[in-house]
Amino acid sequence: MAELLELVPCLLCGESRTEVVASGSGAAQLVRCRNDGLVFLNPRPTRAALREFHTRFVRENNLELFDGYRREILRREAEAVKRRVPAGKLLDVGCATGTFFEFFSADRWLLFGVDTSGLAVERAGGERPAHVCQGTLGEAQFPLQFFDVVTILDTLYYAPDPIAELRESHRILKDDGLLAVEIPGLAYTLVRAKDPLCRLLDGRASPRLADSCHLYQFSPSTMERLLARCGFRVLERIPEQASLRGGSLRRMVNRLHFLMARTVDWATLGKVSIAGKELYLARKVPVPQAAGVPSTFRECAPEARSECSVSVARPAITLDEP
Repeated sequence: MAELLELVPCLLCGESRTEVVASGSGAAQLVRCRNDGLVFLNPRPTRAALREFHTRFVRENNLELFDGYRREILRREAEAVKRRVPAGKLLDVGCATGTFFEFFSADRWLLFGVDTSGLAVERAGGERPAHVCQGTLGEAQFPLQFFDVVTILDTLYYAPDPIAELRESHRILKDDGLLAVEIPGLAYTLVRAKDPLCRLLDGRASPRLADSCHLYQFSPSTMERLLARCGFRVLERIPEQASLRGGSLRRMVNRLHFLMARTVDWATLGKVSIAGKELYLARKVPVPQAAGVPSTFRECAPEARSECSVSVARPAITLDEP
């Protein structure tokens, strides 16, 4: 399994001065950068292994994860987007089965999605009023300044290179366009993984954080720094609820925790977050570029293809699945 892992530096500072946060069953570790506090998996699965994982992330036996457990969360997040942008062209990156599209009316919105899972694309494109591509955001090759809104919901922390994802989002957004990013709350994630709490809520021992394909765990400070680096100004951070699934006890605790998280966020003026999820709304801002220095953003791209399926190699690799 060691050959399926790779070492990476910190995404934010590029250095490798880290401390271990959690160890996996093998060589993988969850570490924290000593310079900026970013928590990330290192070593982690290679890009080839991650691609295989992503292509089969949506399966017939886990559709409820996308169609049921997150529906209420996605409804609230859609309303938060529409309060900022009432109509236009929207792209959902990692759209899964397209449940998010249900909350945008066809007479006001032109909807697009991209996902690496063939089953996800089939369901999202066949059952929702959206143009859906199979592949990564970069492979879709959307036109320059094409979208009013780009959403990356519960997806960015799976990306091997979140900076590339955000810079491509910046390129395809119109000037002053809106970016919405949902991530797991860092404090919640670390506490939720403690063994006693997992046994109480799930009836099983805690999963090892370092054994997952969650490559990054962002705090509010590291998330805001990342967004600023990629040309976005944070407008609002909204505490959200962890996915509603499991038995009645787990659902009750989930709802109570969500109410507590919103209260803590309000009482501390957003300085303390214990939420299960966090939604960041950010505006695209101009990125200054020195004369004669090549831009890290692509300046142009071909027109979006009407059929943009991307063939995906599928090496025989086994990873933990949701």
